[in-house]
Amino acid sequence: MAPQKVGTLVVVVLKARNLPNPSIYKQSPYCLVRFGGGGKRTKEDPRGGQHPLWDEEIRFEIYDHDVAGHGSKTLRVGVFTAGKRVDERLGEGEIVIQDVLESGEFDDWVPLSLDGSQRGEVYVELTFFPAAKALAQRPSKLPANERLWQPLSSPP
Repeated sequence: MAPQKVGTLVVVVLKARNLPNPSIYKQSPYCLVRFGGGGKRTKEDPRGGQHPLWDEEIRFEIYDHDVAGHGSKTLRVGVFTAGKRVDERLGEGEIVIQDVLESGEFDDWVPLSLDGSQRGEVYVELTFFPAAKALAQRPSKLPANERLWQPLSSPP
């Protein structure tokens, strides 16, 4: 039997804060979001440094096997910095989406870590739209004046 679509998970990767900066140059971070067997990434924030801003929407189709007991219920977010030869992983975090599939929404800072140490945070907004009915999207918990605000960074 073919998998049945139960809805769409809309992920908005807004921004990050307090990322490590492993270089003397200002880094150009991007975020990779993975769910199930797929992954999608944001554009780089050129010279975004430790406080990049993306405000990008990524969509994942959710199928019945994703919500069944054997499916993946974890959304993984990783922040990387674009390198000349190899991109460097700055940190990773995850969100268990079972509550999002039931309540329809999530927005908060997701802590990032690497090798057991804290590596900043990324602000993620999730909205689940069931195939059977539409949900009214509630406003973000982040105040409007802080949504796209990023702190001034010192020059490299």
